[in-house]
Amino acid sequence: MPDLFTGLSIHWGRIVVAAILSEVAVMAVLGIVFMTHRYLIAPGRTSAEYDAFVHRASYYVAPTAAGFAVFFAAIWAARSLTTDFFLNGALVGVISVVLTIGFLFVARPGERAMYGVSYLLRLVGGCAAGVLAQHLA
Repeated sequence: MPDLFTGLSIHWGRIVVAAILSEVAVMAVLGIVFMTHRYLIAPGRTSAEYDAFVHRASYYVAPTAAGFAVFFAAIWAARSLTTDFFLNGALVGVISVVLTIGFLFVARPGERAMYGVSYLLRLVGGCAAGVLAQHLA
């Protein structure tokens, strides 16, 4: 059976590191949003009010942040490539989805669609980064 990846320039180390860094970036963005709300925008609220904000903000901020984080991480991963830009960018998106797919199974039924949107944005971000990296090369 022929190897499907023969002749392709896939930089697995950079791909995996980029996917992990994209997830760290999403957590950092969420942390900044939460802390800004708690200490600058709405200090002195109850714990229940903060919990409600965290839930709402996570629902809307995380998918968008994930798409952008994967995009920039994939640009980084493809920065010194000479071929297979799209494939490497797409793989950053795929690995970032694989890293977070477990959340889909423990999410509330009403939140599963947003996880699907998040996964789609990650894949689009990775693919778009690959296209841009090839254009810039």
